[in-house]
Amino acid sequence: MKKNIVIAIVVFAVTAGVYLLTAHLLRKVDPPHTAYFNYLADAFLQGRTYLVNPPKTADLTQFGGRWYVPFLPLPAFLLLPWVGIAGPEKTSTVLFGSLMGALNAALVFLLLQALAKRRWIRLPTIDNLGLTLLFSFGCVEWYIAMEGSVWFLSQVCTVTFVLLSLWIAVEFHSPALSGIALALALLGRPHLILVCPLLFAIGIQLSGEERGEQHVSASRWIVRWIVILLFPLLVSVCLILGYNYLRFGNYLDFGYLTENVNPPLIKEFKIYGQFNLHYVPHNFWSMILAGPQWDANRKIISPNRDGMSLFLTTPAILYIFQALKKNWLSLGAWIALALILVPLLTYYNTGWWQFGYRFSLDFMPVVVILLAIAAGERLRSGFWILIWLGVGINLWGAWWFAQLHAT
Repeated sequence: MKKNIVIAIVVFAVTAGVYLLTAHLLRKVDPPHTAYFNYLADAFLQGRTYLVNPPKTADLTQFGGRWYVPFLPLPAFLLLPWVGIAGPEKTSTVLFGSLMGALNAALVFLLLQALAKRRWIRLPTIDNLGLTLLFSFGCVEWYIAMEGSVWFLSQVCTVTFVLLSLWIAVEFHSPALSGIALALALLGRPHLILVCPLLFAIGIQLSGEERGEQHVSASRWIVRWIVILLFPLLVSVCLILGYNYLRFGNYLDFGYLTENVNPPLIKEFKIYGQFNLHYVPHNFWSMILAGPQWDANRKIISPNRDGMSLFLTTPAILYIFQALKKNWLSLGAWIALALILVPLLTYYNTGWWQFGYRFSLDFMPVVVILLAIAAGERLRSGFWILIWLGVGINLWGAWWFAQLHAT
């Protein structure tokens, strides 16, 4: 355990260093005006839930003559100490996002090592570091973590607590602590409650290994695991509803329906709402089929800012189809992945301006587990090649996205 913690600290330091160096080289050090969570943290410290004179109003919600951040406040809560000491203007959301992204990388490594210790996956440490490399630099986390804007911070911070929940469940077999971690994740992106089938599956697998020491039946163990896990989630849902009421006087109003959305997105949003099967074909295209495009002005191939196929931006994900194993961990991961895809595919936009498909970060913790299962006893040379190819592609993506916002 101590060795894994030391390696995880090194992973954190290296990842944070690379993220921050990339941001510096791409001149992305200054927080964007659409960070918002630093100003929301300041509002909380002053006893408000709304922003006073926000630097921009894109994707904010106006209600009662006041501007609100419709996104749930997890990053603002995490920023409270920093904002309280330095103030919102001197709080670097780029640094904060990079550190949270680096923490995600460390948690991915610890999760994989915990799975390997229980022999639920069979990869050695060096190969678990390879999958950590895939997560840190071979998928959209790289550019998302160093962006610092409101949408990206929400994703990065939410994934932190999803990973923490999974690691706690496997390493410490504690449904209470795992449930608390996932409950905190819901305060960022509530649809990630759909990772529960994977946590249930972890409990079922643990039941065969742990319950004998407590002399309880399998069914009693599993029911106890699920009930204890779900209780913090129920508390989190109540807190979210209460937060909605404080802002908009309605428990079910998240502020999305009156959000100051970019005009090109409003037309279909007003017709079909926030979630609708109408959006599935376009979202599927952006997630699975879309490729780069020809930039006629610059005479180069450029990423499609509406989204690009996962198989192009994270090519090693092709191996996921080898993870069809007959065990609870694999089944729970596949069910969780399928459920998470439902709100993403039916959502009214693909992620707007982005490199790749940024919403894929929501399910990357589940994908990494499936890839570890698929790899078997070692990452073959082809797997490593695709991981490094993904690193190169996402370096290109980080550079392109920075240039896109600089113009």
